[in-house]
Amino acid sequence: MTEYNFDRLQGETKFRHLVRLSVDKLNGLHKTDWLDIKEMFDFQHSGESLRKYAAGWKLLLENEEIEQLNSEEEITYKETTEILSDGSHKSDKLIRMNAEQSKDINYILEAHGFNKESWELVNAKNNIWNVYSKQDGVQSLYSSKITVKPKVSGFDVDKFLEKAKQEIIPVHIIEKVTEGIGLLEVPLFDLHFGVNTYESYIPVRDKTLSKIHSKKWDKIFFIIGQDLLHNNGFDGKTSSGTLIEKVDMDKAWDDAFTFYCDLINAAQNNSNSVECSYSIANHDDSMSWSLVKCLEIKFPDIKFDTSKKVRKSFVWNDVFIGYSHGHKGSSRLHENFLSDFGKQMAVAEVVEIHTGHIHTETAKDKFGVLVRTLSTKGKTDDWHDDNGFVGAHKRFQLFEYSPSSLDAIYYI
Repeated sequence: MTEYNFDRLQGETKFRHLVRLSVDKLNGLHKTDWLDIKEMFDFQHSGESLRKYAAGWKLLLENEEIEQLNSEEEITYKETTEILSDGSHKSDKLIRMNAEQSKDINYILEAHGFNKESWELVNAKNNIWNVYSKQDGVQSLYSSKITVKPKVSGFDVDKFLEKAKQEIIPVHIIEKVTEGIGLLEVPLFDLHFGVNTYESYIPVRDKTLSKIHSKKWDKIFFIIGQDLLHNNGFDGKTSSGTLIEKVDMDKAWDDAFTFYCDLINAAQNNSNSVECSYSIANHDDSMSWSLVKCLEIKFPDIKFDTSKKVRKSFVWNDVFIGYSHGHKGSSRLHENFLSDFGKQMAVAEVVEIHTGHIHTETAKDKFGVLVRTLSTKGKTDDWHDDNGFVGAHKRFQLFEYSPSSLDAIYYI
């Protein structure tokens, strides 16, 4: 037998509490002595009198002649829903569930009206809200408040990379270069493949290849990512689930992969060493990261950094290059990089910080730290058009360094 609840319930008066315990005693739901019930409520008659009163109360309840006891229809609870600016939703509802169900994420999502296949639970708070009604007796209800966000369509990265290792044919260095000089930085930010194509970027590829082949380099450094792809899946959404213009992601992936294979293969045969670093952005964090992992499989002789840190750095001789997409903390880039990489920046002769995101070229020298926002040659997508990021020069930049100076910027 379930343990009987002697406590006074939410919304239950002292008299109704007495009536419930007395009638339940007659119905055999508990075995408490009548004298104990009398003392519990300071009932001003004998235990036998209480038993007789209980018989009358039972009759009244059975014939529905007593006033309605806090019926289910009288349960008042202000249910609310709220849509936040980041696309997440808040819901506050009174839900009938037990203790186990209150721990079941899928049950809670569906109870609030959210499809578990489309929504992800961010947080939840459930407070018990027991009430008593004539029809159902004690009800286990919960005041349930949740925040959810749309699921970002993705795929099993581990399985994908395992298959990639089987399918991708590695390309090795043909002839090792040992006497190269200078550093070439290749930061092609905001390529947005999908809106742009391999064919439209052939002039960019050819000019970059021309610079790679212009001499033997000590180091060629690629920053890859930075909104390399326009969507983060196949449903026209960004990394945060924001709905934007949908593009052909099969072609976008193939175009981006082929584009960088052309450049990296040329670089590894024309420099002492090549390094590639993934730079996370707001459009395509999962898809572009996976693409860079595939490039890592394709070029096993090259060093890759595929970590997902928002702010990263690269050091070559007395040159420090910091880089971040610029979609987070853009107003404090100088301070944030000093906090993260202050020691490396302090000893460098050249300190550059390169960002993208707004598709517009800017440069600000702040106490010897050159913070640049790099432009793009990509087409203007809907978001940048709507937000007024239009009319900028359509071009990419390549940077050539000697061990202690920035020697040239090439516009392509």
